[in-house]
Amino acid sequence: MDRRFAVVAAAPALLLLAIPFFAQDAAAPAAGKGGKGGKGGPAKLLRPVEPAPRWPDGRVNLGAAPGHTGYWELRPGFAGRPSGPVPFQPWAKALFDYRQSSQKLTRPPYIDCRAAPGPEYLLAPGFEIIDAPDLKRVFLMDMGGSHSWRVIYTDGRQHPKKEDLRPTFLGHSIGHFEGDTLVVDTVGFNEKIWIMGSYPSTEQLHLTEKFTRPTLGSLEYEVTVDDPGAYTAPWSSRGVINETMAAGFVPNGEMFEYICEDDR
Repeated sequence: MDRRFAVVAAAPALLLLAIPFFAQDAAAPAAGKGGKGGKGGPAKLLRPVEPAPRWPDGRVNLGAAPGHTGYWELRPGFAGRPSGPVPFQPWAKALFDYRQSSQKLTRPPYIDCRAAPGPEYLLAPGFEIIDAPDLKRVFLMDMGGSHSWRVIYTDGRQHPKKEDLRPTFLGHSIGHFEGDTLVVDTVGFNEKIWIMGSYPSTEQLHLTEKFTRPTLGSLEYEVTVDDPGAYTAPWSSRGVINETMAAGFVPNGEMFEYICEDDR
């Protein structure tokens, strides 16, 4: 079966999953063939391990490079699950439980073609990173959901003043590199978004994301959710994809057309 047809055919079913399962789902094939924690020993490589591409100044290139083009193919979601108990405020816990128990009545906004921020932006079937140091920007191009893009400004600017921020689905993102890790700070969200799975948020939401590319075919993602309007303390989640997983970097691949239609 053609690879593109197979992914497109599966996409509607994947989008109905409201909670990200990327880390577990993507690792399953490797675990069955001797993955970490299994009886067969170390995880089996599905793709060769190659060095991460770098710019002439030595900084890692998170995007495509000459001879190393491609995009990231995903299973549903990419941010895994919360790394510990989520410190809900009572109203937020009640809303989370309602969303979980009534998925025929409530469903993530991205299924209706609305953009989603942070971890919920990184969904199946995949996305592409465009690292543009000459423009002092990093772009995230989403294949599924709303087929949208995020702009991360790396030119040293600060966020607009609070009174000048217009609440949006994706917020306002600024970033800087700490070694090989891109650290992204985002504020300015509206309250229509679901940050991950069924988790609610308010306009006080502040996301801190970290993108690291240890090798050509691996990507590590961490996110910290800080929203005093919905939670009593910050909480985090993490996702990893690498050469031992079914999902991963597609060398020389090009993102295909994915049309999302709002039925409301």
